[in-house]
Amino acid sequence: MTTTGPANHRLLITVLTGIGVALGIAVAVLTSDVIIGVAAGAVFIAMANMMVRLWTGHPGPPVTHH
Repeated sequence: MTTTGPANHRLLITVLTGIGVALGIAVAVLTSDVIIGVAAGAVFIAMANMMVRLWTGHPGPPVTHH
């Protein structure tokens, strides 16, 4: 099984973020409501980031214990 490097993950997240921004703009234009467009774009970006982290096995920054 081959693994991809962090650069590929950054590229994927960048592409998905661009799609999220475009989705937010499209929803804002279609609904004539900026708030709904921002919410739609933010939800897509958040879900895409979570899915990429889940699929790649990179949970994010390490947890610090106080």
